[in-house]
Amino acid sequence: MVKDNRLLLQAEPQSAIGRSQKMAAALSSYARALTFENRSRRNLYHLAGLAPRARDRVFSMLIIFIIGVTWVLPLAGGTVYFSFLASPGYVSEVRFIVRSSTPFLSRDRYSGGMVEPKEKIVQDTAILLNYLVSPAIIQDIQKSVDLHQLFGRNDIDFLSRLPKDSTQDDMLEYWKKHLSTYVNPKSGIVELEVTAYTPSEANAILRLVLHLAQAQVNRLSSGMWDDLRASTQSEVDNATKEVADLRGKFRDIQNKTGVFDIDLSAQNISNVLTTVEADIAELRSRRAALSKSVGGNSPQMADLDRRLAAQEEQAKRLRAQVAGAPTAGNGNLANYSSVFDNLKLNLSLAENKLKSAITELEKVKLVSSLQLVYIDNFTEPTVPDKNKYPKVLLSLFLSLLACSAICGVTCGIIVLIRNKLD
Repeated sequence: MVKDNRLLLQAEPQSAIGRSQKMAAALSSYARALTFENRSRRNLYHLAGLAPRARDRVFSMLIIFIIGVTWVLPLAGGTVYFSFLASPGYVSEVRFIVRSSTPFLSRDRYSGGMVEPKEKIVQDTAILLNYLVSPAIIQDIQKSVDLHQLFGRNDIDFLSRLPKDSTQDDMLEYWKKHLSTYVNPKSGIVELEVTAYTPSEANAILRLVLHLAQAQVNRLSSGMWDDLRASTQSEVDNATKEVADLRGKFRDIQNKTGVFDIDLSAQNISNVLTTVEADIAELRSRRAALSKSVGGNSPQMADLDRRLAAQEEQAKRLRAQVAGAPTAGNGNLANYSSVFDNLKLNLSLAENKLKSAITELEKVKLVSSLQLVYIDNFTEPTVPDKNKYPKVLLSLFLSLLACSAICGVTCGIIVLIRNKLD
């Protein structure tokens, strides 16, 4: 029909009536054709020979541009980057497990506030893994190694390089991309991987991380042991002061009473009393024998009576010192015995308490000086032979999939928009 129209339009000029008749016939033919065609504007324009070629060219150029931007250029750039520019990443690996070497302590003192060993190991492992991706690990690494110099060198490609103006948060995010950890939930074995851009650097930084992790797990319980050591030291100080006070009080009573030891004093008094009583018996025997030969008023009898009275008075005083009624300002051994016994009992209890406190303090000092939690790396940090990153074929394949998906979605949206405008 279009061909006939063109022939009709290209025909030689005819009369006005003939041209009108032919035009009416053509319009009638167009109307009949339109009843059987899609009624979109595009088909109408094609049937009439008036298709919007400018708009179609714009949409076509837009689709070509989108294909180039979202598919051709990314794939070409990715191929060049992964094949020629990307810096090789070397991965050093180590496997370890967190162990506890806490010795068995007296349960009545330490077990109440302690976590069970298995639960504590799980807790220490979780704390350790959290430390490896925390800002603290960046600060600790920076004390030994300059991360800007390690990961920001000019020979590292611009996409893998650590920016020179990076903040601590930027370094932490960069570090998380170069650190990988996996924990076996059944065995508790931790697999730790560190990525660097030379084999020696990867091995060195992994050894440094292991050293820092070891120091960190030992700091986990240091606070508890410091508090416990301070507490036991305070108990030792208090017990020492109590013993010193009781000994001072005991010494003051000894000085006041003049009795150093009750048993020794009683034995001495008993020996003296025995001697005095023996003298009294001898004097009485001599007086009885002398009374048969001399009178009662003789000087010999008076001397014996005087000596006998003195010995009996001394014996009386000795008996009073042991268990007699106390005189003014003086006591007897029976009274002193209860005071000395109470002091000795209190002093003995205080000395036992001091001995126990010193034993506990020495035990705490010993245990706190030990390495209670340690990292047992049953494999040495590896020195990689070849780079693990980048994986060129896998990276290009993933780039192809991503670019194809973006390109397909974008082109589909453009085609849908064009169809909506028809």
